[in-house]
Amino acid sequence: MKSCFSILYFLLTVLSAQEGYTISGYVVNEETGESLIGANVILKNTLQGASTDKDGYFVIHSVYDGEYLLEVSYLGYKTHSESITMLRQQVNPLKIELKPTPIELTAVDITAQRIERRDNIQLSRTSLDVRQLKSIPQMAEADLFRTLQSLPGVLTSSEFSTGLVIRGGNTDQNLILLDGITVYNPSHVGGLFSNFILDVVKEADLLKGGFNAEYGGRLSAVLNVRSREGNRKRFSGKSSVSLLSAKTTLEGPVGKGAWLVSGRRTYFDQVFKGTDLYFPYYFYDVQGHIFQDLTERDRVSVSWYSGRDDLSWDEFGLEGWWGNNTFSLNYRKLLSQTLVSNFLVAKSRFDIYFGLGGTSGINEEDYIDDLTFRSDWTWFCSPETEWRFGAEYKDLKFVYSAGYMDSTIFDTRQSPVEAAGYVKTKHWLSPLFMIEPGLRLNYYSNHPDKWYLEPRLGMKYLLTEDRYLNVSVGLYHQFMETIQDDYNPNILDAWFAVDSSVTPASAVQYVAGIEEYFGTQYKVQIEAYYKTMNNMLTFIDNRASVDETVSDETLDDLVDEGDGYAYGGEIFLQKEYGKLNGWIAYSYSISRKIFDGKEYYTNWDRRHAFNIIANYQLNKKWNINAKWTLQTGQPYTPILGYFVESMPDAPYPNHRTIPGGRNSARYPNYHRLDIGAVRRFKIGKIKGEFTAQIVNTYWQKNVFRYVYQFGSTTNGIDDDSDDIIDEEDEGKPQLKVINGIPIIPSIGVSIEF
Repeated sequence: MKSCFSILYFLLTVLSAQEGYTISGYVVNEETGESLIGANVILKNTLQGASTDKDGYFVIHSVYDGEYLLEVSYLGYKTHSESITMLRQQVNPLKIELKPTPIELTAVDITAQRIERRDNIQLSRTSLDVRQLKSIPQMAEADLFRTLQSLPGVLTSSEFSTGLVIRGGNTDQNLILLDGITVYNPSHVGGLFSNFILDVVKEADLLKGGFNAEYGGRLSAVLNVRSREGNRKRFSGKSSVSLLSAKTTLEGPVGKGAWLVSGRRTYFDQVFKGTDLYFPYYFYDVQGHIFQDLTERDRVSVSWYSGRDDLSWDEFGLEGWWGNNTFSLNYRKLLSQTLVSNFLVAKSRFDIYFGLGGTSGINEEDYIDDLTFRSDWTWFCSPETEWRFGAEYKDLKFVYSAGYMDSTIFDTRQSPVEAAGYVKTKHWLSPLFMIEPGLRLNYYSNHPDKWYLEPRLGMKYLLTEDRYLNVSVGLYHQFMETIQDDYNPNILDAWFAVDSSVTPASAVQYVAGIEEYFGTQYKVQIEAYYKTMNNMLTFIDNRASVDETVSDETLDDLVDEGDGYAYGGEIFLQKEYGKLNGWIAYSYSISRKIFDGKEYYTNWDRRHAFNIIANYQLNKKWNINAKWTLQTGQPYTPILGYFVESMPDAPYPNHRTIPGGRNSARYPNYHRLDIGAVRRFKIGKIKGEFTAQIVNTYWQKNVFRYVYQFGSTTNGIDDDSDDIIDEEDEGKPQLKVINGIPIIPSIGVSIEF
């Protein structure tokens, strides 16, 4: 392998031979040693500069003999300046440390910001750091997914869910990554909270569409969550308690690196034990990261996550648990100043167990097991050109098994292999026009058509120094899906691998947008998109009432394939810092599905969605924040009427509903206000925060779902509330409204040591 690296390095060095020297290095936090993503590095009084990548690494090409003033800036840090004399080629990468400082005191250089903006196609991309993720009032504690739902184009299937519905795509069409590891079901409590502990998160990078060839296997979007590396300067910790949960994060130096571990557990199963409020459910998460710098050019890191939801209700014979376990080993090699490689080995497993009635009742057990090998390479070829290429191999196992008493109702087991290779380049054709073509080749072993080619293209044109036009188009395929049910909401998603009886899902995306920056604080993004989605798996129940088992020979026995399309426009206005910061987001979107020859709105379609996020710093101790949301009501299938069904020998007739057109009606418009306050304090060397929040402040009774309850003419109860018991029409369906989240106040406290 060493010889392969040497040959590759030699070839790329020859190809990139050019006049001048190259400056490269890392930008890190002075207090913790953690890398800083997106820091701006410029040579003052020149047009040369760069921004740091996900590892905090930067490269500046074509630097000639002479003296230069190197300036490094990053929001929330003091600008660093140092003189550099270039008389020969730099041997080792620089290490530049930035000192944290209050954001309102930060001096931001507009020239440096323009370099960072210019270097990347920002189409449909939003990157949020922990400061932004925690500046929104939320239920009990800050949550990554609920923050993302405040962005344009991002919705949820209900307020009892954290599943991300992005630009009209189902929740399973999003690729969720934690340090490169695929997380298949990243939510708790049936979707109320996501798995990620924010104290461990460095950055969440959301690509809502138009993502290039380095990502694949999903149709809609990519969420790339990166963990903090840990404090390599000193031991530190943070603990917090809220009405829902308690969590602790510890970190510190080890060898030539650092470690970090965090744990969280809910405790209302213990607090309310023996009372009428007792609910036998809890969840926990453990998340960590450790790294070692073997040399200045070699780093090895390990990331892991383990989480589980546990429900055990002996009174009803109900037992269930589900959870994720992930582990990854990453090796980063700096082969030269301009060539960086990353190698990843990762294991991810998601398990579900559900039982009702003990061993003689209903039992369901399923899991997905993913072993991934991946290699990614970045070649900083020249000031105008950058190449990225790599390959990925996934060894997958899917098991879904359901039984009743001693008989098996449904059992399917699959072991496909999914692999891909990709290449893309970012090239400036002129100082104003950049293109980013990419090509991804997928292999999938479980289908006769094993090879799938996916071309991608992004373009960026600089209208002015602060106004950019972005365009992208791409083809995407998906080989594993959860099964959509248009009538019944899913509590837990079971994943299935596509087999030879159905066609892998595919999508074509078209995205165009314009972004403009006003000074150093304000930005506006306006985007429009259109995408087609084909071969989505939709559940159909073809069983007769006398059927005991479900056919499990092929997926075609369980589902039909449906097509769809989505289009819309988005406006995003953001003030990134200052005493008052936040954003205003508006989305207009349409999401339609074509199934069995009929076209209708998807369950998650919203015509209009409007969000206002505001965070105001009253003084050094107090912050207040607010979030207001207004959305068009989601579609549902109405009931037009009912009929009476009389069966032979039945003691009384049954009432049956007559449904209207699928998703042909809508719930009332949804709106909600959440407010919160944060009070910082310090006792000796211990710093802390006290938080108070109110969710649904004015107690809006938003409709979660309409249900129809059936009464009885023989139960001795006035089912239709007309003061007449067991009359003839009491068996007819009665409409009942189930409301969403009520007003919920919460408090919490955290300390740092």
